[in-house]
Amino acid sequence: MFSQRFMNFRSSGTFIRDFLRYGNGFVIVSAVVYTLLFYSLAECEPDSVVLVLTGLLGFLTYSYDRMHDLDEESDIINAPQRTNWLRTHYTFMVYSCAIAVVISFIAMLLRPAAIFPIMSTIGLAFAYSLPILPNGRSLKKIPGVKTALIVVLWVILTFIVPMTVSGVHWSFRIIGGMLYESLMIASIANLNDIRDAQGDRVAGVPTIPVIFGVRIAFFFSLFTILAATMVAGILGNWVLIMLSVTSTIGLLFNSSKVLEILR
Repeated sequence: MFSQRFMNFRSSGTFIRDFLRYGNGFVIVSAVVYTLLFYSLAECEPDSVVLVLTGLLGFLTYSYDRMHDLDEESDIINAPQRTNWLRTHYTFMVYSCAIAVVISFIAMLLRPAAIFPIMSTIGLAFAYSLPILPNGRSLKKIPGVKTALIVVLWVILTFIVPMTVSGVHWSFRIIGGMLYESLMIASIANLNDIRDAQGDRVAGVPTIPVIFGVRIAFFFSLFTILAATMVAGILGNWVLIMLSVTSTIGLLFNSSKVLEILR
């Protein structure tokens, strides 16, 4: 009996871990954390409805993009484990997205001020993946657009949405927080592109590593993360400084491409 319970617990733990890694659960956590960063910098009480909304919309945005691209050659090459997990749990992800849509709709009714910035986020998310350009191209196939669009989506979702709902005015700390997040997201997105360079090159996705090479892409991430640390220092926020330093170390040393450069 104990052995069976342990196996069930272990199986549940494995599923939760894989959901965080492959099912965009980590995106939910990140969106909530960055939204809490806004409330901290704005020095106002966090709105639980907005926290739920930003977390679920981040989940929906990434889930749509990754499930839409399941048959893309770049995804199959770059993230075979994630692709296999999403295919295996496709029904679960569809139901999860449906539930997230319903809850997000209710949250928007409760916070109608968030509707306009959210609609712009949804429009950008669709434009990012859908073949709206000539020759069936999407925006992510345009050089430099991918990273910039990811940054804009995150800033709208975790800063503009709560800012609009709370009625907080622009300030030095808010602008600094947006800049910090933009630099961090740009660095992380670029590091992911370094990891995915092989598949993106085959699929013709013009990321920074594909266009300029892995070495230049590495120094781009290094520059953006150092700039983010400087912004955190100007804001006088030691938590952000430690976050940028520790997260960068972890990301850098988990990238085989970067390790090859450092050898």
